[in-house]
Amino acid sequence: MLFSARFFILLVLAFFFSFGCSANKLTSFGSERIIEKSGDKPEWVNKIPKESKEFYYFRGFKTSALSLEDGLTDARSNATRQVLEMIQAQGLVDYKKARIERGLAQTREDVGSVTSDGLKILSKTVASGVKELESYTEKVERSTPDGLRYFYNVYTLVRYPKTEFDKAVALAARERTARLREESDGQAQQILDDLDKGLPTK
Repeated sequence: MLFSARFFILLVLAFFFSFGCSANKLTSFGSERIIEKSGDKPEWVNKIPKESKEFYYFRGFKTSALSLEDGLTDARSNATRQVLEMIQAQGLVDYKKARIERGLAQTREDVGSVTSDGLKILSKTVASGVKELESYTEKVERSTPDGLRYFYNVYTLVRYPKTEFDKAVALAARERTARLREESDGQAQQILDDLDKGLPTK
């Protein structure tokens, strides 16, 4: 009788132990840990440096990249895209400001894409002006239902000259001007011609 009781207790304990181990395995799926780093994590990863008199700064990133090379490429592309978006936003701000100064109707959206049409041309120009200053990488080990897998988190700090930024905005405006001329949109043409005055020619 005593032997049966002990056997029953051991059986119950074994069951709970087995259940606990299984539960831990299930909840561990999706968990990850950093197993390699390129160095100490720089401050700019979390806080992008403020602009200086000469440059704007951008932080490009790519998380869960399948390879380090792909991660670096995507991080650089991400930074370049941020520069393009900033140029696009500034071009639209300049246009709206010019419309207000001229007292033109604000309901028209004739050049809402004042820089959008120039982005394809701008992309190569902008990419050539983007200078990578520093990169930081992490290799991550992640638990998945198929076993352990490895990914990379990549961050890159780049700068872009303010002089190049002004040229890019001017180029975008000129590209849009050419399209508007074809569309015979005189009012928008006049605005963009005004915006173009005094801006760099190259």
